[in-house]
Amino acid sequence: MRTIELARRGFAGASPNPYVGCVIVKDGKAVGEGAHLYFGGPHAEVHALKEAGHKAKGATVYTNLEPCSHWGKTPPCALALIRAGVKKVVSAMRDPNPLVAGKGFAALKKAGIKVITGVVESEARHLNRSFIKFIRERKPYVFLKSALSLDGKSAAGNGDSKWISSEESRNFARRLRAEVDGILVGGQTVRQDNPSLTAHGFGRNPVRIVLSKSGKLPKKSKVFDGKAQTWVLKGSIKEVMSVLGRQGISRLLVEGGDQTASEFLKAGEVDEVLYFVAPILLGGAQKMNDALRLEGVETWKQGQDIAVWARVKK
Repeated sequence: MRTIELARRGFAGASPNPYVGCVIVKDGKAVGEGAHLYFGGPHAEVHALKEAGHKAKGATVYTNLEPCSHWGKTPPCALALIRAGVKKVVSAMRDPNPLVAGKGFAALKKAGIKVITGVVESEARHLNRSFIKFIRERKPYVFLKSALSLDGKSAAGNGDSKWISSEESRNFARRLRAEVDGILVGGQTVRQDNPSLTAHGFGRNPVRIVLSKSGKLPKKSKVFDGKAQTWVLKGSIKEVMSVLGRQGISRLLVEGGDQTASEFLKAGEVDEVLYFVAPILLGGAQKMNDALRLEGVETWKQGQDIAVWARVKK
């Protein structure tokens, strides 16, 4: 659905608002398109109506989410559609936000506009899964990302974890950072690896969140370089999740070490996982440079398992 393709344009800026796309069709042709690109900016329907101009009158509007009906940072989109004189609105799903939750559809129907809902609803719900959780539970949707050696280790014996994954994998993770509101690691990761936790130019930088029981971190750590906000938090995972929810963090990327990952998993706060498994064997290596490198790597799916076959590089 074209509206979902358009909605994805908001990945780097719309959160904690939902991802929304809009297409306006008149006489079988698209006359206007739009997406909600950044938080506080014009909604998708506004962009599409502006592009369509007078052609919006009598047209059919397609959206992946119910048009909003309340005054927030921007005027209600349902009202804009009514004023434009559209004839029909086809929307994938109802907005879970209590401020809308059917009120947008009701306003359109009251104005004599035909409303059709439930089209590609499963795809629309998947697209805005983080928004749905944030609205219903008031806490972030959590992505857990980790890099491991083929023998399941995340660091060498001396604690060194740079770099297990490839540059391509690291760039993928950096793009993901640009699509979340916050990135979280434990204090030990900051002390050991001194990461910058930025998107490295792939988009906006997320808020950097460090869990530290002592709250004591090296003052010259890269997380204090001023390139993005940095919050140092204490407390249990449940408490931290509540705090982040109140601060508007709807999408959280956890990149901490084994301990931080285990704490989030144990607390039941992980929604999705991303693991990069590198073709190296750490075994008892004390330094990353001592790892055994593999070559001729082949992978395939064996039932629900992922099989890996490789040669030790001599």
